[in-house]
Amino acid sequence: MRTVLLIMRRKSLAQGLLLRLREYPDLRPVFEPSYPRAQALVQRNRADVALIEVAESGGSHRASDCLALCARLREGSPACKLLLMCPEQNREVVARAVDAKRRGLIDDFVFYDATVDYLASKLLCI
Repeated sequence: MRTVLLIMRRKSLAQGLLLRLREYPDLRPVFEPSYPRAQALVQRNRADVALIEVAESGGSHRASDCLALCARLREGSPACKLLLMCPEQNREVVARAVDAKRRGLIDDFVFYDATVDYLASKLLCI
């Protein structure tokens, strides 16, 4: 069974994604709104995939914090695939996501405006 961890603040999106992912009997989705607890949760659950939401503005969930979390996850749980979710209108964040993917810090990224179906398919095949 594959474990998919959703590290995000958007509860409505997380709920929709949890419902969609529960349709797959070989997946175990886990929602975690607390970014500081994410690393321990990934390790404890031996997560196969982590979707990490970058905040649209400031706060402790901004791009630099999320990329630092990705670096810690990559080091501590190298088998966990990392998918970053970022705001498509923020050019700086998109550029940082592209750079992170090129450097192997993340496996891929998606934008906020992605549908739940697209996100689920991305999480299934990453």
